[in-house]
Amino acid sequence: MSRIGLVLLVLLAACAPAPPPVAGGPPARIVSLAPSVTEIVYALDAGDRLVGVCGYCDHPAAVARLPRVGAYLTPSVEATLALRPDLVIAVPSPGNREAVRAIERAGGRVLVVQDRTLADLRAAIRDIAAALGAPDTGERLVAEVEAGLDRVHARIAPLPMRRVLVVVGHRPLVAVGRGTLQDELLTMAGGVNVAADAGQVWPTLTLELVVARAPEVIVDASMGSEAGARELFAGLTTVPAVQNGRVVMLADETFLRAGPRVPEAAAALARAIHPEAFAG
Repeated sequence: MSRIGLVLLVLLAACAPAPPPVAGGPPARIVSLAPSVTEIVYALDAGDRLVGVCGYCDHPAAVARLPRVGAYLTPSVEATLALRPDLVIAVPSPGNREAVRAIERAGGRVLVVQDRTLADLRAAIRDIAAALGAPDTGERLVAEVEAGLDRVHARIAPLPMRRVLVVVGHRPLVAVGRGTLQDELLTMAGGVNVAADAGQVWPTLTLELVVARAPEVIVDASMGSEAGARELFAGLTTVPAVQNGRVVMLADETFLRAGPRVPEAAAALARAIHPEAFAG
């Protein structure tokens, strides 16, 4: 599967329902089925309790030593149970739903956390911290994330909002819509989302619609190539972002990951929209 295809599947997965979490005592052996969950566990100073992670968990560097239990969307029940976890933490995904249920049927304790919005992130941090028996650490991490986001917003607050299109896929052309963490970060970074009313959480756009919406900045977060982005939008000569050379690559996986590094994602987005606020 291509990197762009994976990005689109991950984004769509955030909208799916999932089984409810199971209560229990503090765990000593944890398996994480999502990169965002892995980052949260490490940020809660509990990385030493992880005994397995999904194939796309890549941060922090220490995670490289851990066994893999399959892909983010298709975790292996057998590999997960073989690690004898006393807690498996997942996020909702159409691909992992049956695997999560199978783990539960086998007697595994599962915690499912949402990852669609900033409110979901705060709740996920608190829920994971509570499951780890460290609610105070969870509150501190929530406060750190909020403070980081506030610093980014304060930096660009005096500046005028700019009309922005954020692209997460090229073919088809998929954009950030309303009701997502990425849309919230866009607003926080001083942008007005021109695709907010396009009708879907992750709307598919035509180039004609891009022309009609006339974004001042196009942020390409598709993880594609810079040359590919330039080629895609080069013909839209009436669009202000194209006229002024404001088609900006955002090669930062934190933007698509509802984890504790979202302040970094917000800062990267703010630099793309308001580079003058970060000059020097």
